This record gives sequence, structure tokens and C-alpha cells, in this order.
Amino acid sequence: MLCDPESYKKKYAFFNSVDEYIDSDELAEKNGDNNIYRIDYEFINKFNNNKFSELSIMCNKFVYLVDALYKRNTGSSFNSDYDFDYLNYWLNTKINDIDCEISCKKSFFQNLRAGTKGIRNWGNLGSEIYNIEENELNDINTLYNLHKNFSKLNKEIKESNPKEDEFMTYAKNCVKGYQELKDKCTGNEPKFCENLTNFKQKYEEINLCKYNFSKWRKEKLPSLTKDSDESLPDCETTVKEVDRETEQGYRGSPEPVESHSNMNVHSITIGVVTTLVISFIYFIFYKFTSFGSLIRSRIVKEGKKPGNLDVDMDHFSHTSEYGHFNSESKTYGIAYNS
Repeated sequence: MLCDPESYKKKYAFFNSVDEYIDSDELAEKNGDNNIYRIDYEFINKFNNNKFSELSIMCNKFVYLVDALYKRNTGSSFNSDYDFDYLNYWLNTKINDIDCEISCKKSFFQNLRAGTKGIRNWGNLGSEIYNIEENELNDINTLYNLHKNFSKLNKEIKESNPKEDEFMTYAKNCVKGYQELKDKCTGNEPKFCENLTNFKQKYEEINLCKYNFSKWRKEKLPSLTKDSDESLPDCETTVKEVDRETEQGYRGSPEPVESHSNMNVHSITIGVVTTLVISFIYFIFYKFTSFGSLIRSRIVKEGKKPGNLDVDMDHFSHTSEYGHFNSESKTYGIAYNS
């Protein structure tokens, strides 16, 4: 029948481009709230009028996602091998999150397409929308969330200042999700096991030693398969890293010299300013106060002393001449008496 659940047809085909779909999903979450495609939401009341608002927003995001994937390929077509598989998964899981009692996803999709006037590029999507069996849908959803957590983790550790608490939360979510799925990996689901193994390899390939972490000093992320991380190898400080740290320390050493130079300039500036201020104050006192008059009178008195010195010198000169004259008279007197 039209709404009977079916076994998953594509067998995880869209996981070959899962990172691209995760990015498209994030864009739909950010930009798909508004009804830019003129959707007639009236049909939602036939499914669940109590969830009208949540289902309306979901419809906006789904149509945004359809349009974005179509335009991605130069606006000409879908990648039918992967796009339809992803869109069917997305619609199934979002409807289940809002109301798991909506049993016919295909019927919901047909009503949505009929009520959407702003987009015509649906291609053959209608034939690829069907109800995925609940158990399979849960496994697909867990595997998809594994990749979403890994994508966020990978972006976080590549930041210039990664937040260790956040990336460790994503890593723990990956460990938890992997533990839920690994026991389901049996010979009956080879495609599922293949995708789970691919995720494990991608997760374990990350080398954390080339990133800058202060707390987590292990070479690898927390183990997906072991309860303890003690067996994980530690990051080793190589000779090159030591040299680089030493060089950085050396480059930082001139900083105190610069500080000392700044201190000298500061001291000189203060000295010059202080001298100018004192000179200005002295000028005011000298020019406009009684203290200045006193200083000027003392300078005038002192200025007279060189003149007095000249008079004294003249008097001393005359006295010397007079003595010289008397001595000569005495000489002549002695000669005369003899």
C-alpha cells in the first residue's frame, strides 16, 4: 500500500557525501524559517492541527533544502543517487521527531508539493519518498548524528583557540553513538557495517598532537571501543618543538629592554617638565613680588663693589709711590751727610 513502511532501499548511499549534506542541513536550520516559497499550510490540519506551528517550520526547511540541493548542481538537476535518498531520510526523521503518529510520509510530501507555489523543481523526488521502517530509520539516524558530531568536533579542533570542553563533548557523543551501533554490525547488513567502519577509520585518523591543547595530551581522540583511554599514546615533545619554544622565548627577551628604554624617556620627560615649571615660578616671584625686589636690590649693591675696589687700588698705588719717593729722599740724605 501507499503508506506501508518499506525496507531501506538505497542502503546508506547518501553517506558517500554525508559531509556535504550536513552542511546543507545546517544552512536549512539557519535560513529556512521564513515562508519564502509561498507554502499553503492548510493541509497540515489534516495530519495534526496541534503541531501546526512545528510542522509549518519543518515544511519551510524541507523546501529550502530541496531548492538548495537542486541549485547546487548549477541549477540543472539533482544527484538522484544520493539527493533523493537524503531527502527521504530527512523528511522521515523530522516528521517522526514532531509527531510519530503521522504514519504516511509519502502522503504528507504529496500535499506539501501541491501546496508549494514558489518552487517547481521537484524532479522525480515523489517516487523516492516512502516510509522507512522504524528500526532502520533509528540506525540511519544514529549513524548520521555520529557524522554530525564528528563534523563539529573536527571544526572545533582546527580553531586557533579550540575549546577543549566542547570538542570533548562531541567526542564523547561519538563514542556513545558508536557503542550503540557496533553490536548491530552483523553479516546481515554489510552496507551498514561498511559505513560504520568508514566512520571509525575517519575518527581514528585524527592526530591531536599537531593542535594546541592544554588538558588533553593524548595523540588520539577518546577510544571508540575501550572504556579506558590510558592505553592511548601521549604526545611527545620533539626536539623541533623544544627549539621552537626556545626561539619564541628568545624573541620575547628584548621586551624588558624596550620597557627600560620607555622608563628612561619617561624619567627625562618628567625632569624637563619639572625644570620648566620651577623656572616659571621663579620668574613670577622675581618679576611681580617683594621677594623679587629684594633680590634686585641685593644685586645692585653687589654691583657697586667693583667700583670701590678701583678707588682702593688707586689709594694703594699712591701710597706706594709716596713710600718710594721717601726712600729715595732718605738715600740721598745719607749720601749727602757723609
